[in-house]
Amino acid sequence: IPMLKKSDNLYAEALFYHIAAQRRRPATRRHTADIMRRLIASLGLNPAHYRIADGSGLSLYNYQTAELQVKLLRFAYHSPDIYPHLYPALPVAGTDGTLKKRMRTQPTLDNVHAKTGTLTGISSLAGYLTSADGNTIAFAIINQGIMSATSAKRFQDNVCRILCR
Repeated sequence: IPMLKKSDNLYAEALFYHIAAQRRRPATRRHTADIMRRLIASLGLNPAHYRIADGSGLSLYNYQTAELQVKLLRFAYHSPDIYPHLYPALPVAGTDGTLKKRMRTQPTLDNVHAKTGTLTGISSLAGYLTSADGNTIAFAIINQGIMSATSAKRFQDNVCRILCR
C-alpha cells in the first residue's frame, strides 16, 4: 500500500527483485525482466516492443505504452490473486495518496483509483474508474514531451471526468 499510495520507489524496486527471487537466486534485473516479457507475451503483445528496466519506473530506459498498461490492468482485474490487493492500494481521487489533491469533485471524487507517474517531460495516470452506467474501466494516459506536468495532469483529470460520465 505505501508503494502505490505514496509512490515509494524503494518499495517498488524491492518488489521488482522479489518477483525474480521467487524463482531464482540471486535475483537480478534481467531475471525479473524475463518474467515480465513472458507476461507481456501471454497478453498477446510482442515483448520485443517493450523494455522493463526497473521496478519504480524512474529509469529512462523503460519503454511501455498505454496499451500495455491497460492490458496489465485488465489482467489484474480478472485475477482473484491480484485485484483484491491492487485496487485498495491505488491512490483514490480527492481522498488519499498522490491523488489526494486531484479530482476533488464528482463524478471523479472517490471514483478514480489510479497510479501516477512523473519524469521530466512525462506524466502518466493509469488505473480504474466506474462509468455512470456502472462499468469498470481500465485506463492509461501517458503525456510525453510536456513542459509542465500541471497541464498534463489537468488533461488526465478531464479525460477521467469524461469517462466517469
